[in-house]
Amino acid sequence: MNLKAYRNFVNTTNRRRVMLRPMTIEDRDAVTRMFQEAGDEDVRFLYDEVRNSDVVAGWFERLDYERIFPLLALHNSELVGDATLHRQTGGARHIGELRIFLTRNFRGVGLGSLMLRELIAVARDLELMFLTARVVSAQLSVIKAFRQLGFKRMAEYDDFFIAHDKTLHDVSMMVYSLAGEREFRF
Repeated sequence: MNLKAYRNFVNTTNRRRVMLRPMTIEDRDAVTRMFQEAGDEDVRFLYDEVRNSDVVAGWFERLDYERIFPLLALHNSELVGDATLHRQTGGARHIGELRIFLTRNFRGVGLGSLMLRELIAVARDLELMFLTARVVSAQLSVIKAFRQLGFKRMAEYDDFFIAHDKTLHDVSMMVYSLAGEREFRF
């Protein structure tokens, strides 16, 4: 799969047509704006300091699809979602981690599942064996969405996430096995 040329159109459950494509250098202002305009509660459980423009700028300075594949969702010309596949290195090079953010107006309409399915397909093409997602355990709807895609909750870590307000939250480790789809011969 040519990741740079990748484009796909999907329809949400409320019949909005959304284009999925890789993030490019030209998207810096739109990505920065999407996170700046998000409410505090919307970004509360994200691992990166997405409101820090230096953090976002760093993503564009280190844009490398082989290391991190960022998939954007656009409705008309409005950026409405960002999902990423982070490839691990060394002894974990067969594992990828998924992260996702959707603007409030595009939650609960199937877009997150569509984006995650696309990243699962990319991971399959990259011959990864496992995908992981770290989800704050209180986000039951997010855990349910990952389960519906075939992820299993493999572990729960007490107090593994600290929010900006310094409150601690348990984290569920969700795992999807791509290895089970292949037959290995020794």
